[in-house]
Amino acid sequence: MSLIELRNVSKVYSLGRGSVQVHALKNINLTIDEGELLAIMGPSGSGKSTLMNILGCLDRPTSGEYRLDGQAVNTMSSDKLATIRNRMIGFVFQSFNLLPRYSAVANVEMPLVYAGVPPKRRRETALRALEMVGLSDRVHHKPAELSGGQQQRVAIARALVGSPKLILADEPTGNLDTASSMEIMDILCSLNKQGITVVLVTHEPDIASLTPRVLTLRDGVCVSDVRRPEREVTSGENN
Repeated sequence: MSLIELRNVSKVYSLGRGSVQVHALKNINLTIDEGELLAIMGPSGSGKSTLMNILGCLDRPTSGEYRLDGQAVNTMSSDKLATIRNRMIGFVFQSFNLLPRYSAVANVEMPLVYAGVPPKRRRETALRALEMVGLSDRVHHKPAELSGGQQQRVAIARALVGSPKLILADEPTGNLDTASSMEIMDILCSLNKQGITVVLVTHEPDIASLTPRVLTLRDGVCVSDVRRPEREVTSGENN
């Protein structure tokens, strides 16, 4: 069953009071099934971030249709989009985006605070998410007391607390060394095996090789969509 469907999606930005138009995406057609794991690649300025913002309901296409879990996203109100983001999508960023004064568990709790979840259930859910990413022994550490890989695991736990159908990871290994990158990819692959759809942006071929599908953008156009049998996907444990 399709979780994501893009039909002739384009995004145009107007610069200089509208005198200059930048075509960030041009007639993108894309279907992503529930439970897929795929990487989006492409050079700087290819449209990767714009596509991720649209998939994450952070931006709207200028034209075309985006359906998420069967719902027409591009016609929704801003409030409805916010609800969709909170209930269906978990975000992981290159820069972690953790609050420096808060502990790991408090950072993971933040989406639940905004969702109005009672404190006791909030804490229990956050602790379970941290356990899932192997940080049960670091729950009270602040970001500065954690390595880069551990901070990214906290960020993944934060993305998980809302039980999302979809995780969008924008350069999740971009600030990490090789060993930490493989640990993060092992976690994302494990979550995918549990049924969560995972879409990640990366500029690293080694990271893309860990996914069975790689979409390549150039100048706002999809120039390649390669699917590989699972046996051909590189195992992160062997890197």
